[in-house]
Amino acid sequence: MKTIILTITTMIILSFNSSDTQYGYCAGWDSGYCEGWKDVKGVFAICPITPICPIPEINRERYKDGYNRGFKAGYRDAS
Repeated sequence: MKTIILTITTMIILSFNSSDTQYGYCAGWDSGYCEGWKDVKGVFAICPITPICPIPEINRERYKDGYNRGFKAGYRDAS
């Protein structure tokens, strides 16, 4: 019985792996970078190839966090 509970608990913990969080962060990074670029170059500007998504900072792993960081980077690179 203890092994079954341990196995189920382990499966639940592993289901919340960082790859889903990383994907959300990186998707936000891509969107934010493009929007930051367009903020400087104009609404109809074509977005450049987005740089590789950086490793998220601690407790900054959500889509919104990636978007904000990407926006700042895109804005800075377009200036």
